[in-house]
Amino acid sequence: MSTTLILLFIAIGVIGGLIGGMLGVGGGILFVPCLHYGFQALGIDADLSIKLAIATSLSIILVTALSAAVSHTMNGAIDPRAVLIMAGMALPSAFVGAGIGHVIGGASLQKLFGFVTLLISYQFLRAVPKRHEKAGREISFNNYVMVGGVSGLFSSILGVGGGIITVPLLHLALQMPMNQAVANSSGLIVFSALAGTIGWILSGLGAEGRPAYSMGYVNLLAWILIASSAMLTSLLGAWLADRLDPNRLRFPFGVLLLIVGFRMAFFG
Repeated sequence: MSTTLILLFIAIGVIGGLIGGMLGVGGGILFVPCLHYGFQALGIDADLSIKLAIATSLSIILVTALSAAVSHTMNGAIDPRAVLIMAGMALPSAFVGAGIGHVIGGASLQKLFGFVTLLISYQFLRAVPKRHEKAGREISFNNYVMVGGVSGLFSSILGVGGGIITVPLLHLALQMPMNQAVANSSGLIVFSALAGTIGWILSGLGAEGRPAYSMGYVNLLAWILIASSAMLTSLLGAWLADRLDPNRLRFPFGVLLLIVGFRMAFFG
């Protein structure tokens, strides 16, 4: 691995950790495409590189989300009951998602990542009625279970930790205030990323053409470089998220998703 690529992975970790902590997305929307193209720069086939990117992204997210979740917990922003209910469904669905991702072709995974990201970006960039900002709305047990299941499944297939699924579902569909949605998403991501990472490791043990220092589909060298730098900046991102106006988080989140979605869906 060249010095340039090593420095790039470190920079990705710094930026991704900050974004993940602020927006509760785990940084996967940045990690997956950057790792995908980074692995291709090493001469790895695109079909394999996207699976390596997704699995390695989840392993990184496990570290950054844990760091952000600790910060949110210390600030009193996480609802333990909500996170545990969602996690109960996210754990098995994330494990299943890794198995599904293993059998899907690389090109299809990449396009799926792009189109889902575009869909979510629209939800955040469009005008949202004031009712979505109401605090204290009671959310049912069944709704939390639904969010956990959907988030765990798609986070594992796409390698994004669930933030691009969980935050919109909690904030837009269930009307949870943005700051609370971000904090609780960070807590849920810890569980879904753990199950997804284990699933991708097991499913990739026999895969051929993997780069050195890979465990299943998880590349340990990229994991160390990105996770170590992202863990520190995710703390800063979480600290900022708990203090910013929730509405200010919506637009940058949406723009970022729009850019990444177009790149992955239409330009390979």
